[in-house]
This record gives sequence, C-alpha cells and structure tokens, in this order.
Amino acid sequence: MEKNSNRLEVLKCQRCNRLFVPPRYGCPQCAETQFDEVTLSGKGRIMTYTTIRVPPSGFENQVPYDIAIIELPEGINLTARLAPKNREEPKIGEEVNFLRKEGGMYWFGC
Repeated sequence: MEKNSNRLEVLKCQRCNRLFVPPRYGCPQCAETQFDEVTLSGKGRIMTYTTIRVPPSGFENQVPYDIAIIELPEGINLTARLAPKNREEPKIGEEVNFLRKEGGMYWFGC
C-alpha cells in the first residue's frame, strides 16, 4: 500500500473477507495472514469528531483542526482528519468523501 495515495485502500482477509485498516499481521476474526488490498468507495459519514485547539508538538501551525471517526458503508470505521469547507463546524451524521491519504493519515472533505 502506498504511504500517500488518492485511493482509499484497506486490507481484506483472504479467508473470511473481513476488511480492516493496516497495519495488521493477522486477521482479528480468523487469524489468517494472507490479505488482498481493496479500494473502497470513499464515501462515509461522521460518527463523532473533536476539534484540536491545543496541539501536540509539531502540529502547532495547524490548529484548530478536526479529527473524526468516519463510518464507511463497507462496514469499517476510520480515524481521519477533516477538511471542512470554509471552516464550518462538522456535524455528526454528515456525509463526507475521501480526499487522500497523506503521511499515514486519511483525509475526508465535508
């Protein structure tokens, strides 16, 4: 899997077809160690979010920024950064679209 990508890719267990976000060394459901990469739709909705105002070291120039749990229709959840339009407040249940994966972080637009 590419570190930076414009495709939303996850791993799929070859035995039980469970989807999950890497890194994983064994399927948490059946312990299989063989996986396929699959590209998901990139559609999702905000389950919950928080706005970071006091950042960890190295992120001082990015505040405020939003981190969300995104529920995907394929049955998995991702932690992601939000790129809201015009710095509007995100809303629980709001539909979002995958933008990119950058530096190991998923980005969604709302």
